[in-house]
Amino acid sequence: MSDESNVNALINLGQGKVVQKVYEDLLSEPSKKAGQALSTIVNIGNTALWPVKWFNERTRLYFENNLEKYEKKLEEIPEEEISEVPTEISNPILDRFSYVSNEELSDAFVKLLASASSTKNAKDAHPGFIQIIDRISPDEAKILKYLSNNSAIPIVDIKHHNVPEKPSQYQLAIKEETGLNQKLDLNFPENIVTYLNNLESLGLIAKRSYYLTYLESEFDEIMKNIEPIIKSVFEKYDDNELKKAKKEDKGMYEKTNFGNMFIRACIQG
Repeated sequence: MSDESNVNALINLGQGKVVQKVYEDLLSEPSKKAGQALSTIVNIGNTALWPVKWFNERTRLYFENNLEKYEKKLEEIPEEEISEVPTEISNPILDRFSYVSNEELSDAFVKLLASASSTKNAKDAHPGFIQIIDRISPDEAKILKYLSNNSAIPIVDIKHHNVPEKPSQYQLAIKEETGLNQKLDLNFPENIVTYLNNLESLGLIAKRSYYLTYLESEFDEIMKNIEPIIKSVFEKYDDNELKKAKKEDKGMYEKTNFGNMFIRACIQG
């Protein structure tokens, strides 16, 4: 089917000139790769409900902005490596293009669609990743971006044992301090523990009670940053009591194999 026929087929599905403009742009000369990667959608005409959304100016702008980012990603892929995207991936992502405006999340959808458009990277483009992006926050996407360049996230628990009355009992004076609030520009840094728990529940990271030796310098930095809190909690103890009252537990969150695959397909690059 020719490019002109593709455009006409889509126009016939809706009634708006917006539809015509979007797909004329998509199939214009700079966007031939997008037309090739999304040819199945164009040809089988399963986009009948999309034009309804484009009557809203805001959603049209979201769609065009995300589509433009997708086209830029395709510029990084050699033409001979462009492959047709399975509709199980392309349809739901293009639908989300019309309403996802957050940069971190839209970038993840764009990257996943671009991965699925490449013969080299399609193996990592799992359809289930769409639902995972749906279930993460922008801050969690930033944490995953951090993990795309780092093997693990150090974590420190500071336990406050009830000395001398009941030394076997303790409370967590500090829970899972990571230092991420010093490294990342998060919208809600107070939610870091919740973010990590969610990423773990999605199977992207796993909590370990051990850590890699290269993290020692990061632990030193963490302990330096939380020193004022530690002093305020344990100031009543003398040196001998402090050894019994304060216990440091160090560990890490590391990427799972599934998490590595998700990061390659949706985050990295």
